[in-house]
Amino acid sequence: MITIDWSSLLRATENDPQAVARRARGEKMPSPHQHGRLARRLLMSAALIGSIAGGAASARADEKMVLVATIDVGGKGLGAFDISFVDPKLDLYVLADRTNASVDLIDASDNTFIGRVGGFTGAVLNPNGTANNSLSGPDGVVIVDHKEIWAGDGDSTVKVIDLKTLAIADAISTGGQFRVDEMAWDSRDHILAVANNADQPPFVTLINTDSHVILGKIVFDGTNGTPNATTTGIEQPQWSPRTGLFYVSVPQFGTDPEQGAVSVIDPNSLSLTANFPVRDCTPAGLAIGPRNEALVGCSAAFFSPPNVLSQSLILSLDNGDVVANIPQVGGSDEVWYDRRTQHYYTGSRGNQDNLGVVTPVLGTIDARTEQFDGNVLTSTTAHSVAADPISHHVFVPIGFVPPGSPEGADPSNPCPTTGCIAVYLPSAIDDDDGGRQTRR
Repeated sequence: MITIDWSSLLRATENDPQAVARRARGEKMPSPHQHGRLARRLLMSAALIGSIAGGAASARADEKMVLVATIDVGGKGLGAFDISFVDPKLDLYVLADRTNASVDLIDASDNTFIGRVGGFTGAVLNPNGTANNSLSGPDGVVIVDHKEIWAGDGDSTVKVIDLKTLAIADAISTGGQFRVDEMAWDSRDHILAVANNADQPPFVTLINTDSHVILGKIVFDGTNGTPNATTTGIEQPQWSPRTGLFYVSVPQFGTDPEQGAVSVIDPNSLSLTANFPVRDCTPAGLAIGPRNEALVGCSAAFFSPPNVLSQSLILSLDNGDVVANIPQVGGSDEVWYDRRTQHYYTGSRGNQDNLGVVTPVLGTIDARTEQFDGNVLTSTTAHSVAADPISHHVFVPIGFVPPGSPEGADPSNPCPTTGCIAVYLPSAIDDDDGGRQTRR
């Protein structure tokens, strides 16, 4: 099922992206001749490959992020959501939107809401009214080969969305009892790794994205070299084009709650080949960066005031060594690497200072120098982040403040009534944004 206000989209100008989002409230089914904009994106993607693959821009020291736009997704607003992803060759940002039981599509160049593809489980609640993330969906999302969106759902399926028809073309069961969560795509071998994080024990399923055939599963139960994550789960997988291997965040390694790990999976042998332990970190987000390194987003804090430690780590994928500790930002879920600006970004809603005070932020880390650049306030809901290397837009979904919340709840939320996707830019290039859009 898909609902898109294509007529509003076609009338919109690049200088008025919020008008598109407001018009999107009248959602209509698209007629065939109205698919022009996204269809042109699909046709242009091959021509953009050279542009994306070009040399990275110089890293900017002390980069300060500035909120430049908020995107209204219409429908029921944006309250519950999960992972997001950017395909720069399509100028397309996609978000797992549980409030509307859909994957939302956003133009990454001008911040306009394109529409949504429904047919997902949506937000599932426990009897006491709290969210049951283990059964909710969509969850993880990734764009495969610039042609399809693969999205995990709460019923242990991966749903495949055809970007030409903007409809669900297939649903692949991983055989679990709970949601298919985060995922990563091996573009060389056309293999997708998806994590059933809430099953006990959790497992990774490897799927051929050409045939949609399940190639194998790796169960994290303490056998065959895997960590025993039966009660602690697994998190974000990533794939490195340099090594050809998958890497999976494991929040706890062994019985020590202060030690996590990043596990290494070979997609060819369909086996786990190594574990890289990390101290004082519960790995959640993972982003592949330069020099065969990766940023590990640590979700929990350690120790007691005034010595609370909330941090991020930069890990060598050559040997598992920690090459940098970033104590200025932690409490992260999704993290992202922008290869054009050579910066990591963190969705750190659980960030704590040394006294244990939680301050939700978008964190910025210079991947070239392996040093912290800065934080900007976001929202207690802001755990997802993705960046477009062309426009340098950094997208941070923000959930609305639930009705009946105490006064002053989530005070830094830029869109407390309806929720939104907040868009940030580095201040050093803020004035050049229009020029970059013209050159697109």
